[in-house]
Amino acid sequence: MRTAFVLAALGLAHAAAAQIPIPPFGSTFTSTLTRGYWFQAPAAGIVTGISVPNESLQPFQAIEFVDLGTTPPPAYPTTVVGTQLHYSNNTAGGSLVPVAIPLVPGNYYGVLGACTNAVGSTTSYNSYANAAGTFSSTILGIPTTLTRFGTQFGIGGGGNNPSWSEAGGTISRVDLYITAGGGGTVATNTTLGAGCIASYASFYENFAAPAGFDLANTSMSMLFTGAGYLAVPGITTYVPPTAAATPLALTDDSQTTVTLASPFPHAGGATSTLSVCSNGYVSVDATGNGTAYTPTAAAMLAAPNTGWWNWHDYNPGAAGSGQVKFEQANGVAYVTWDGVYSFGQTTADTFQMQFELATGNVHLVWGAMGLVGNAYLVGFSPGGASADPGNRDLSATLPAAFTLGSGDILPLTLTATSRPVTGTNWDMTVGNVPVTGLIGVDVYGVSDPGINDLFFLGAPGCGLRASIDVTVGWAVGSPTHGLSLPIPNTPSLVNFNLYVTSAVFQVPAVNAFGAITSNGVNGMIGNL
Repeated sequence: MRTAFVLAALGLAHAAAAQIPIPPFGSTFTSTLTRGYWFQAPAAGIVTGISVPNESLQPFQAIEFVDLGTTPPPAYPTTVVGTQLHYSNNTAGGSLVPVAIPLVPGNYYGVLGACTNAVGSTTSYNSYANAAGTFSSTILGIPTTLTRFGTQFGIGGGGNNPSWSEAGGTISRVDLYITAGGGGTVATNTTLGAGCIASYASFYENFAAPAGFDLANTSMSMLFTGAGYLAVPGITTYVPPTAAATPLALTDDSQTTVTLASPFPHAGGATSTLSVCSNGYVSVDATGNGTAYTPTAAAMLAAPNTGWWNWHDYNPGAAGSGQVKFEQANGVAYVTWDGVYSFGQTTADTFQMQFELATGNVHLVWGAMGLVGNAYLVGFSPGGASADPGNRDLSATLPAAFTLGSGDILPLTLTATSRPVTGTNWDMTVGNVPVTGLIGVDVYGVSDPGINDLFFLGAPGCGLRASIDVTVGWAVGSPTHGLSLPIPNTPSLVNFNLYVTSAVFQVPAVNAFGAITSNGVNGMIGNL
């Protein structure tokens, strides 16, 4: 009965919403790239449904809707990463995905969508319009221009990728259903704080705009602990290549291997070979990590081999560019980008990676940087799939030190899988429940204590983001736990706030308190 009620409610919502006009179908563009369109919201409204036309008859679709703020997306090749408001990659191709996304008048929004042949596939079957250029549509009866919006990634494999605009290009068609705002209150979920205990084996800082790169003429050191690394402010300086240094035969988007004088220990074992990519990264193993030129954290974290990254689009083969050089001296292997041009530019970058063969320590040393071209991504990740630790501001954190573990330990999480709409169930999932967990507790409250560190109870780094008004215990039996709270169909509950968090008690205990906690979720009850 509950499922039938929810479906009926969604059906009514979409019946009241209007599908915005999009251009006629022209062709299917099949690629590992994804396209869509962007627009400026002419009035307050709510996006209630999204679907991708499925002329290619694929089983799934991938959809992403992003808020670009008060500025339209930049023209290609400059990119921007908007605020993701919706992402899904596992719904049936061509099906209508119910959403409730408020539109702020005057803000810019982008939608990307493509059908896919499998969940997680990066192959995008884009539904292209029949003509290039912008399209004159309407939103809530108000004339609105749709402009081509794209990313150089297949979003079936993940969202939050750099995106761009191209006014003269062909729009990829995505159906949007929008209803006028003001007819109700949209129920919302807000994540509060973070779970504990988290430990990551990777780090990165993404400089989406090259001018924002702030590591020129600095250095950092990664001291090998035998399992992971201790990252500290640089303890070495730049060593200019000597006349004996070997210029590597690298051109645009290329890689080569170098042989070390002795095995180099690292977090994944030891290697006698390094693979050097022209685009600013060095990897263990002769197979390397490819030659991609567009930096993304997702790709770095999924790289098959352990690597150190100053990822950027370089072209050491350009006329007048410096070269990438390799040299070994006094037990250290030096890989130096010695005045190498960014692709399509004549401004040079100089930086160096130093590998201590006996200790496994690695030093990243930056000289003068040109700050032109595409984005920069600085980081490290062990080989294979790694958890995302989030963007780290290195210039802010490296006056101190941070630790990289031998593997990822993910914090306890609480994720809302539905919204607290009157007359429905508010569903949530606790994730990353440890196998050593014994008893779990869900905490429901009517306020947020705002405590992000329970060190005074013996649980440093753990928080409490829901007042302890109602608790529900459960036995740990799997890595996830579901909880569901019925929201009565009572109009007076609209705009009422509920707060939820969870805790898991472990044996053996990982702290004096004996438990870890999740982030909190603030649900504001609405009727939409």
